[in-house]
Amino acid sequence: MPRCRRRATAARSARTLWHPRACVRQAVTVRVDYATAQGQVGLGLVRNLSLQGMYMESTSGHGTPEVAPGDLLTVVFVLPSGRPCKLQAVVIHGDRHGCGVQFREGHPQSLAHLASYWSALEAEARFSSIARTRTVTMQGGDGASSSCQVS
Repeated sequence: MPRCRRRATAARSARTLWHPRACVRQAVTVRVDYATAQGQVGLGLVRNLSLQGMYMESTSGHGTPEVAPGDLLTVVFVLPSGRPCKLQAVVIHGDRHGCGVQFREGHPQSLAHLASYWSALEAEARFSSIARTRTVTMQGGDGASSSCQVS
């Protein structure tokens, strides 16, 4: 049995392309409107975001534009900070729920809004990491104490 599983996993891995990321992704939930190069429009939810791109789930249902790797999209979303972003993106991968896109270009102000929001997310993640770590000091029977960090 394990042999079959390995074959199935190997076959699945051979079909799945791996795309290296330059940036760490952060989980978010943001509405995104998008348009294909042919003018078809769709509605989705951004599920994770980085400076490099995002994964968006389609919420339009029937009539949602079909997208495939290599398709160019214009994506428009409003960050939780209230700042709008309009960027050009290319579809990198897709599944039955949505697609991953890589940002190609955008208005300098949109890119600045994204960079500012991203910096705030990174700072929040660092703070959460620090807040989960605390120092515990223990005192032994001989009066000696020792400290360690626990998370």
